[in-house]
Amino acid sequence: MKSSLNALVLLSLAAASLVSAQTLPEFEKDAQGSKDHPMLKRIEGSTILRYTTKKFDGHQIPLERVVFNYETQKFNAWKKVVVEGARTTIFYRQPKDAATLECIRGYQEELKSNGFEVLFEGSSGGKPQDDGNTLDNGYGRFLKEVYQTETDYALQEYTLPGCEDFRYTALKKAGEGGAGDVYVTIFAGAITDSWKDLEKGLAPGTVAARVDVIETKAMQNRMVQVKAAEMEKQISTTGRVALYGIYFDTNKATLKAESDSTLQEVQKLLQDDVELKLLVVGHTDNVGEFEFNRDLSNRRAAAVVEALTGRFGISKQRLFPFGSSFASPAAPNTTEDGRAKNRRVELVRWN
Repeated sequence: MKSSLNALVLLSLAAASLVSAQTLPEFEKDAQGSKDHPMLKRIEGSTILRYTTKKFDGHQIPLERVVFNYETQKFNAWKKVVVEGARTTIFYRQPKDAATLECIRGYQEELKSNGFEVLFEGSSGGKPQDDGNTLDNGYGRFLKEVYQTETDYALQEYTLPGCEDFRYTALKKAGEGGAGDVYVTIFAGAITDSWKDLEKGLAPGTVAARVDVIETKAMQNRMVQVKAAEMEKQISTTGRVALYGIYFDTNKATLKAESDSTLQEVQKLLQDDVELKLLVVGHTDNVGEFEFNRDLSNRRAAAVVEALTGRFGISKQRLFPFGSSFASPAAPNTTEDGRAKNRRVELVRWN
């Protein structure tokens, strides 16, 4: 009798479990065909609402507040980088007890532990119309101006722009060993009662997050190393020559070993013309503040001079380092190829 009773209990529990699984709301399941990006873990308890991938697409990344000018009825110019490459976009619904700050910090900590650096971060300050909003000046303008893809989705067009508590961060990992740079942007917003979407599990206070991962391609055709004879020709013609064979890690001024072949050509140039004196000018792209880049470009130029005088036997009297930040671009800073052209060292004749 006891055995039959136990079997009946087990059958009842199994039936209840089956009914529970069958009646599980669709919004508690990941969208069909979706998955986490291999570079980024999800916050525990999150659900994927939407997932798209594109083999090649553009994505603009703001580096400052986006402001609408009421006098001109246009947006003020805002600093940004535009990247191109394979793009993965994932909309997550976060667990009910998650906050926007927890969401952003969780992603940041995960990415920074894997070599990413923060390019920009901001928030609404809890009151989008007040001065504490470091992303826009209200009315969902940040989302509408920055995100110009995937606008066919109600969450992107209506729900997230209606949030009052929202945060954003952008991060970058510099490519190594021939790989392209990787960028990740995250926008997290707490749903308000006016823009709730209960069919998708988006009750008031629930945090939804849009995550974009952009994997840029390494430049297929690196600028050809300039030989000493070509350096002399360009200097004679234009007074300067740009060198793209001088390599540094991101935000650092330590010369990489693969720079030596170009430095040897500079050594030969100076040995062939013993009267030649050069300004060694460091240039950067426009990612980051101007003064930061001016210091960085100056330290990089100084590193080149130090290598030429210390290891290649050139007199210090013939070289002068100078950093110009991003004041003299060789190409627009709106694409990765353009920014690559702007990250350079130039030799400028000064005698």
